[in-house]
Amino acid sequence: MAEPSRFIEVVDVIGVLASVVGLGLTLYLLSVAKGARQAAEQAREAALSSARRRSLSEELENVRRMVQQVGNLLQQEEWLAVQMRTEEILGTCRAAMARWGDGLSVATRDDVLRAANLVKSIAQKSSEYGDRDLTPAEKNKLTSTHLTASGLIHVALGEAHRQEERDDNGTGN
Repeated sequence: MAEPSRFIEVVDVIGVLASVVGLGLTLYLLSVAKGARQAAEQAREAALSSARRRSLSEELENVRRMVQQVGNLLQQEEWLAVQMRTEEILGTCRAAMARWGDGLSVATRDDVLRAANLVKSIAQKSSEYGDRDLTPAEKNKLTSTHLTASGLIHVALGEAHRQEERDDNGTGN
């Protein structure tokens, strides 16, 4: 009779050991899964951040092209077209800053909105000119305002590209 009880004790010990090993294995796998989940979340955040920066860069590149077109339209004295393009620039700048403004420094964000306001002032002045010829002083003022706005957009675009490059280097892309 001693033997069956000894057998039961051995089975109990083996069962306890198997339970302990199972618990240890479960805890190990749980920690590995948690680490994998955190790594996946970090990779996802980095990918989303990179996509957002690219979108900001694309928006600012679009604004840069439109500001350049305004310069061409100023040279041709196409006032109605200047006003129409200005409206697009204002909308695009404001939408981009509302959506992706956190991708730029506060000063650069303000400069993008300042550039939009400078372009707006060009449109306001152009509506005053109508069909008459501009004086050299008026042309110089419009050109100077346009160049200032263009420079501000270029700086913002450069900052967005720099941030995009940093994000890409940080994620190994």
